Amino acid sequence: MKKIRLWALLLTVLMLTSIVAGCSGDKDPPSTTPVPGSGTTKGPDKTTAPAVEEVKMNGYEFLWAHAHSGYRPEGETANADELKEIYAQIEEKFDCKILFIDPGNGMDNLTASVISGTKIADFVRARQSSWIPLSMMGGLIPLDSDQMREAGLDLFNPNNFHQPYTLMTELNGHVWACDISGKYDQMAFGHVYAFNKRLVAEAGYDPAALFQAVRDGKWEYDLFLEIARKITKDLDGDGKYDIWGVALDTDGNEIWSNGTGPILWDEANGRWYSNLSDPKLIKSLYFMTGISGDPNVQFPLEGEAIPGRGDRRNMFYEGKAGFAGLYGPNFGEGGTFKMTDPVGLLPIPKGPDVDHYMINMVDVDTFICLTSNDGWENGAKIMNEIGYHLHDMDGYREFIAEALQYDEESVEMLFDYLLPYAKMNIAKCSDDMYQITRKEFYDSVYKGNMTPSQAAEAFEGKIQAELDKVFRQS
Repeated sequence: MKKIRLWALLLTVLMLTSIVAGCSGDKDPPSTTPVPGSGTTKGPDKTTAPAVEEVKMNGYEFLWAHAHSGYRPEGETANADELKEIYAQIEEKFDCKILFIDPGNGMDNLTASVISGTKIADFVRARQSSWIPLSMMGGLIPLDSDQMREAGLDLFNPNNFHQPYTLMTELNGHVWACDISGKYDQMAFGHVYAFNKRLVAEAGYDPAALFQAVRDGKWEYDLFLEIARKITKDLDGDGKYDIWGVALDTDGNEIWSNGTGPILWDEANGRWYSNLSDPKLIKSLYFMTGISGDPNVQFPLEGEAIPGRGDRRNMFYEGKAGFAGLYGPNFGEGGTFKMTDPVGLLPIPKGPDVDHYMINMVDVDTFICLTSNDGWENGAKIMNEIGYHLHDMDGYREFIAEALQYDEESVEMLFDYLLPYAKMNIAKCSDDMYQITRKEFYDSVYKGNMTPSQAAEAFEGKIQAELDKVFRQS
């Protein structure tokens, strides 16, 4: 962390130097000054970008860093052939070359590029734990800026970019990243509860009734725990449970399920703050203890021969648990496709103080543009064209439907009750914050090392200190 603080200081010096020096003949990048007091609820100007003319770029090399494998035209597949044709069309249109590179997308690599002014890519796929601190250092070009729009990045066009996933990257008055999801690749959706329909039915509950409970707003903490307890069984009479109600939790994301969360934005004062003492949050923490602390609900988290999260997922796939906290990549090949029992998807149950369900996007791996990109005008045009060809909500929905084995009610749960309330996991605003929240705070609650109130008191100040550091709050 000392290294990051030093880089931040050097970056400030460099930015001040550039202001004094003025223009050197090259076009300045869009304004990158953070707007700490502008908040996150007002929203950016969603003016449509002007039509992009067919500008010839004289062989410009568009460097696309750390794009997922689904975007890369590799191998002998139908998708690869389609991508080759799409990229060839874009390259011909702009007289450019699209190159896929992997220079490193961690905090160290990105910050070094910004400080030195050395371009490493036009757009980089990076996680929020890296790009949020970088945005606060002034190291990212806001994608909703007038300059980027005028250059041709049509950020708010739903035909070009996935709007919910793009807009959730709005922080402190700017949208910092964009998402392209479709048939070729997608952002992984956040944690939900998968459930084994056979075990639920054997416990006396119609699986269809659980979906209806969601529609009626009755899929809540008590119902979830009630069903889980009835699923738990000792099949051979040896005094040990063979079937469990819950294989594993949702990695701490239950904490957002009662209309609040551990980290919130104060619009009036323009600050991020630790919200651990909120009574609504305490209720969600008690739900977390109900999942992990009840010996009749979940396989214990501590003791001898305790399975890890991967083994717990396998326990669910093998039909030995009724519920499991899973996220996007766990549905499909290598995950739920291994199951012989029918599987469904349900939201994390909601608490008593909220009227809707939510999904917390754990890893927001989206595309950012560093201030070291001196070709940002060309990059904006090419990225917009890539989004136009690759982003496809119908293709995205088809991909999800296949992963959910075309279970129509599960698809309905995700698209109608969760994605409209999707949020970025702000508790991953830095690597240190993730350690504080998931590895320390949530763990202390799950394992019963502290009561919810004790944990809230113990960690509230620690979380606030990290927020002040990341968001540069005095």
